[in-house]
Amino acid sequence: MTNFSPSGSNGLVGIDQNIAQIQSLLLKESSEVRFVGIWGMGGIGKTTIARTIFDKYSPEYEGCCFLNVKEEVERHGLSNLQEKLISELMEGEGLYTSGTNKATILNSVERRMIRKKVLIVLDDVNTPKQLKYLIGKPICFGPGSRVLVTSRDMRVLTTGGVNRIHEVKEMDPQDSLKLFCLNAFNENQPRKGYKELSEEVVKIAQGNPLALKVLGSDFHSRGIDTWECALSKIKKYPNEEIQSVLRFSYDGLDEVEKKAFLDIAFFFKDDDKDYVIKQLDAWGFHGASGIEALQQKALITISDNRIQIHDLIREMGCEIVRQESTKYPRKRSRLRDPMEVSDVLKQNLVRERHTIINSMKMSLCGNYISISI
Repeated sequence: MTNFSPSGSNGLVGIDQNIAQIQSLLLKESSEVRFVGIWGMGGIGKTTIARTIFDKYSPEYEGCCFLNVKEEVERHGLSNLQEKLISELMEGEGLYTSGTNKATILNSVERRMIRKKVLIVLDDVNTPKQLKYLIGKPICFGPGSRVLVTSRDMRVLTTGGVNRIHEVKEMDPQDSLKLFCLNAFNENQPRKGYKELSEEVVKIAQGNPLALKVLGSDFHSRGIDTWECALSKIKKYPNEEIQSVLRFSYDGLDEVEKKAFLDIAFFFKDDDKDYVIKQLDAWGFHGASGIEALQQKALITISDNRIQIHDLIREMGCEIVRQESTKYPRKRSRLRDPMEVSDVLKQNLVRERHTIINSMKMSLCGNYISISI
């Protein structure tokens, strides 16, 4: 098997272990057709890993295709995806001729593809329907073919028949700092005077490569005073580019699952799973199924039977609620900030007092009128 050079030699950081583990799942020496999934939260590096493997091994295959499914569906719809996949895999073989119907083309594809060793990456697959449409019958691949599928949703992979799955986890602190510095300073380590500030930013990113790159670019060429100001802002208002990537998983939840997620993001980090299920059940949010759905979409994890949630994902939940009413916290569905909670309670107390006083005035006024009559 061909080995990868260390990630530091080609500008990538912290992906060597992931690639080595996926290599073992691909088992390139085997002649069977293998489907391998790459799963993890948004921005965790699934596409980078898949692209690195594809670029390295594609010359060894008779047909290759790297397809960003999410982008293609948004641009052209699902119906054109299979045609594009077939076209790239069968490049130069003259499949499409005038007057040829689709059934004849598919029969021809099946006959030719079953003899063809191919490498396919289906990147960012979001529904089982997309996966089955692309790699289900009538398309069959030749011996030794490999199909890599990246997704944020475990159910997409398992429902689609992908049972060999690699989970991409957060980068370690050392690699995180290196990736951030490459984007912030074009160097492998912090510049003089920026070490503590850099480490603080790295803590915010919590091992998410996308966040490290985006924040590194945002802090590039800025002075220390600006860094301190920007750090203060990020802690209160999360970066929109990072949030938009993470939010895609949230948007794929149904309404009850969204409520369960927001409650967990606000109130239940590190709490016992069974306790959280009981609380969600009490509020009508179907705790067990909700937690399972959030796990499958990599929005939460369970460790030692406790709910774990990445800080960036938790911030996303808080920002979703903040956007319900940016000016008036009392109009939001949930509150967590102690100052906001205190202010809302004081406002409620003032309103209750005004209501009581007004009621008393109306009562007195009514009595006065009745006496007057």
